[in-house]
Amino acid sequence: MIKGKQVLLGPIQDEDWPIFEELGCHREALWGSYQPFQLDNVPLLRQVYHQTGLLKRESGFLLIESLEDQKVIGFVRYTLYPFPDADMPYPEIGFGIPDAGARGKGYTREALKLLVDYLFSGYPTDRIGAFTDVENTPAQRVMESNGFERDGVLRRAMFRDGKWSDVAIYGILRQGWSSERES
Repeated sequence: MIKGKQVLLGPIQDEDWPIFEELGCHREALWGSYQPFQLDNVPLLRQVYHQTGLLKRESGFLLIESLEDQKVIGFVRYTLYPFPDADMPYPEIGFGIPDAGARGKGYTREALKLLVDYLFSGYPTDRIGAFTDVENTPAQRVMESNGFERDGVLRRAMFRDGKWSDVAIYGILRQGWSSERES
């Protein structure tokens, strides 16, 4: 468990699955309007959960819980991404707050900060990356408020809602994280 001032990050537990599966039935809840909606993702996640607990060195899926009311409000995740150097993979992260009532309260910002701290503290990487739809300005604001910088755009890189969308590439370097922690 990773505890912040407003949120707690922790691995998914058996008792969390009913909530998670309910969210997985609603596009806006779990996947959001900027992600492809795929009904098979939740059953696949559950299968991997039974094998690994969705938490291992190469990847992790952590739930965000509000400390105020001990309610699961979202998730953060990471995967070691082997591109461009398979010998030195770097974490690629993602996050979401399906609970619309929990948005705009700083939970996502803090959860992302805790995840970045965890990854830079525990992994010998110099970079953490993230991808988001170029139209997903809320996610971009959260990343930028945590020191991520926009590295570029992958044109027509994601197929969603019958059309191609551009994807923004974001990253934070260890040096930027260190200076953020000192201030």
